Amino acid sequence: MSASFTLDKILDVVGPSEFEGDRDRVVLGPSSLTEASSDNISFLADAKHVFLAASTKAGCLVISQKLRSETMAYGGAKIFVGNAQEAWAKVLGLWERELLGPPWGIDEKAVVSRTAKLGKNVSIGALTVIEDKVQIADGTVIYPQCYIGRDVAIGADSVIYPQVVIRERCRIGNRVIIQPGAIIGGDGFGFVPANGRHVKVPQIGIVEIEDDVEIGANATIDRAMMGATRIGAGTKLDNLVHVGHNSVLGKHCLMAGQAGLAGSVTLGDGVVMGGQVAIKDHTKIASGTMIGGQAGVIGDIKTKDVLMGTPAMNLRQFMKLQALINKLPEIYDFVKKRSPADTPDGR
Repeated sequence: MSASFTLDKILDVVGPSEFEGDRDRVVLGPSSLTEASSDNISFLADAKHVFLAASTKAGCLVISQKLRSETMAYGGAKIFVGNAQEAWAKVLGLWERELLGPPWGIDEKAVVSRTAKLGKNVSIGALTVIEDKVQIADGTVIYPQCYIGRDVAIGADSVIYPQVVIRERCRIGNRVIIQPGAIIGGDGFGFVPANGRHVKVPQIGIVEIEDDVEIGANATIDRAMMGATRIGAGTKLDNLVHVGHNSVLGKHCLMAGQAGLAGSVTLGDGVVMGGQVAIKDHTKIASGTMIGGQAGVIGDIKTKDVLMGTPAMNLRQFMKLQALINKLPEIYDFVKKRSPADTPDGR
């Protein structure tokens, strides 16, 4: 990493904190506790890693306030914060911006419609196609080989990585990150049976993505049949996630890799889904619900809950059933020994 920052600059980025050390000290880059040199900054958020603080060579540590008394032996600069993981994310952001580099402008090999409206400091990479009536707000970066369909609107300071497709009329908010290969606004999976055939239902709606959303690589968000498929502000979708047509996700939801929503699913705010979770069409999930990996939800969840299994059930119930399943061989042997053929009266 070529970028370097003073601890004073890092403190500005981290925000409210307590500091011990020299603000003018220069840091060359972030590193892990075990690999850091005296020119690096690292972090300590968990008590189970406290033992590494005594041996790390890092010149500065971002430390959870709750670990203050346990890190007295560490001799470098210390930044004490309430949430060390959040502070570390801000530190990494400094170097991320340097690695991305300054906006490069409009590449001569990009195809941009004369009717498109671009804000200030917009960057568009080579072989990207911007169709008619597209609106892109200030500071947005679109990498090479993307396709932005007719009448799409993209907010400010968003980042769209290579080979993303955003189809016609979709709406993307501010500070949205879309990772490579994602497809926004593909047709919903809508067909009706007729005379032994599957007749396609036109999908004439759109996708609306609110501010501060991140869409993972190769994720797919289908356009609505009518109206809009909506992704709420602050929601994060992992790689290979699928969102079916007309689904509505609340704010600050999390969907891990390969999770999928069928059509017209509604998630409340703050719903968390593990990997490979599947949710049946027209299902509603209450705000704050947590769904463990590979669970299958086939009905509405009306109150906040923690779910596991297929069909998904309350975690406590799931654990009881799992314990019984583990005992089935023992139960089977017991029943077999007491079968009617083995009893004197045949019962």
